Amino acid sequence: MENTTKNTFAVYFFLKKRGEKKKKNDGKIQPKTIWKKKNIQCRITINGDPVDFASFIFVDPQKWHSKDQNAIGNSVESQDVNTALIDFEKKIRDIYRESMRKRGHVSPAYIRDRLNGKVTNKTGVTLIQYFDDYNLELKKLVKLKEMDDETRKRYVRTRDRLKAFLKKEYKRDDIYLDEVDVKLANGFYLYIRETTKSGNNNAQKHIEKLRTIITDAWGNGYIPNDSLIRYNMHYDESDPTYLTWHELKRIMHKKFHSERLEKVRDMFVFACFTGMAYGDIRSLTEENFNLMNDDNEWIDKDRNKTKVKAEIIFSDIPKLIILKYKDQRINNRLIPIISNQKSNDYLKEIATLCKVNKNLTCHVARHTFATTVTLTEGVPLETVSKMLGHKNISTTQIYAKVVHEKLTKDANEWNEKMQGIENEFNLQNQ
Repeated sequence: MENTTKNTFAVYFFLKKRGEKKKKNDGKIQPKTIWKKKNIQCRITINGDPVDFASFIFVDPQKWHSKDQNAIGNSVESQDVNTALIDFEKKIRDIYRESMRKRGHVSPAYIRDRLNGKVTNKTGVTLIQYFDDYNLELKKLVKLKEMDDETRKRYVRTRDRLKAFLKKEYKRDDIYLDEVDVKLANGFYLYIRETTKSGNNNAQKHIEKLRTIITDAWGNGYIPNDSLIRYNMHYDESDPTYLTWHELKRIMHKKFHSERLEKVRDMFVFACFTGMAYGDIRSLTEENFNLMNDDNEWIDKDRNKTKVKAEIIFSDIPKLIILKYKDQRINNRLIPIISNQKSNDYLKEIATLCKVNKNLTCHVARHTFATTVTLTEGVPLETVSKMLGHKNISTTQIYAKVVHEKLTKDANEWNEKMQGIENEFNLQNQ
């Protein structure tokens, strides 16, 4: 059948070819079964992208003309089949024209789903539009203190990069929700890797947020299925980066001539001695301090990320840092703090100045607290887990594994240095 637009749109009807012949024991080729009516298949192709599906119009295979794509003869049965095919194709072409007029773009899968009644009247919503609405809901959660604002900002960054990806790869500012598929997700993953020079885990986090949006849209009836459910999400396992005592003290002793670097250093050191994440420090107020029956002052705060309470003893170094900025508080914040992204940028400067050859980020401070400051100093795993505000101790065990591996490595290095020293020992038999 003819294309409505040259080389862009075509409708084709055919019968599935299954093994219709087989050999009997005498070696002769015989029909597999007697002929019976078959479901006519339809293939819609748009810009070389095909989709096949059943029309639920049935025909006797012996009366089917493959080249003309219709039933042969003038029988009532053949005429009924051909009339049904004409009506079916008309519906397809009507949907195509309407969609191109209203949406400017349409996929074969969308036409199929419209024909099958899977598409609702909500499908006019676009991906970026839905993402923006979702982010507005996250903003409300932040105001209710049900979500950390840094988490919301990560969704905004994913949205912005997704929009840039669509512009570059699809030459469009937005696409419809029903156009999102695994192919698009794979392309977005590669785009993140290439344009931001990110590793696998960072790129997967962006895909994870895209999946959240699509699942939410499916749950609210905007699309007929969760189109990214088959996306193969995988994260690389890696040990957490942390500072040794020597590296941490180098940063603590450093005299900075830049106020911005000094403030970020102080925030970082505060986190190293409390284990608090960036978002938790940002929202820390005097109300989070309690004097317990043991005469110690404790930081008692629900983590913004998990809402699990973290109980941290208020030790001397965090006290000194808070006292330092007592007269510089803004919006009741105990420590001057800038955006997470800027903090991480400045921490890279600090690492260079202090000759720390590690990728310093705000979260490295939390890892340092869990390993160097607590576990290596003999604090029990259960206690560290409580101070970090972990839901499960299994989350904390990764730090114990790292500490044990370092202990083994250090012990092996020491043992190698001791090789041969036994020759210096004059062991006399008594």
